[in-house]
Amino acid sequence: MRRAYLAVLSLIAASDASLAAECTCRSQGRDYELGTSVCLQTPKGARIATCGMVLNNTSWQFSDTPCVISELPADAMPERRERASRQPAQGG
Repeated sequence: MRRAYLAVLSLIAASDASLAAECTCRSQGRDYELGTSVCLQTPKGARIATCGMVLNNTSWQFSDTPCVISELPADAMPERRERASRQPAQGG
């Protein structure tokens, strides 16, 4: 009888493990699953970070790989504003 009782307890323990909370990393109000890589801002600039576990806690693990970010050249900004101001007003 005792063996049957231990067998039932081990089945219950195994089923509770599957109901454990799913661990995620958070950044800017979003959840990311373990293993997900995203671009996050660091003091060294934007770097690729991967969601992982450290001492039973989720943590971002940063690489030295910079993120590829496209930007509009600074000298093109005034030209764009000039074109916008030359267009006729719409409506009427």
